[in-house]
Amino acid sequence: PRLKETSGWQQAFSSPRLDWVIERVALNAKVLGGSLGDHDKMVAAASCSEIILWALQADGNGSEIGVFHLGVPVEALFFVGNQLIATSHTGKIGVWNAVTKHWQIQDVVPINSYDAAGTFLLLGCNNGSIYYVDVQKFPLRMKDNDLLVTELYRDPSEDAVTALSVYLT
Repeated sequence: PRLKETSGWQQAFSSPRLDWVIERVALNAKVLGGSLGDHDKMVAAASCSEIILWALQADGNGSEIGVFHLGVPVEALFFVGNQLIATSHTGKIGVWNAVTKHWQIQDVVPINSYDAAGTFLLLGCNNGSIYYVDVQKFPLRMKDNDLLVTELYRDPSEDAVTALSVYLT
């Protein structure tokens, strides 16, 4: 839905009927001047390990961008800029890049917490480490085409990072 001050709430998009229960939803309406052109608003829905991503037009119609599979149950679904992120506590992250139109799955250490700051995705993991990925640059390692996940901090006692809150000025 969208709110118009003169007429209240109005339906902005209705997906086709899905054969599964929607467990997670993510909405992105902040992509300005992006590579999607008129498709600057996106909505994603997830159930178990499947994710459907739609681009929304101003007239209320939507077009399916794709169906993606994480391989494990999706526990968090959100946008960082115009990149769609799916995470699982099992240690998998999936990233859909709006520029390259590429879906990348990466195995990492089991994830306990996450936060986003600017274009950075930060992951708090059960081994006491905080990892980050600059999802705007969508960095891939040359040798194996894996997502470049960088360790930012490691707790000497390896206590799990159970909460993250990041603020960049």
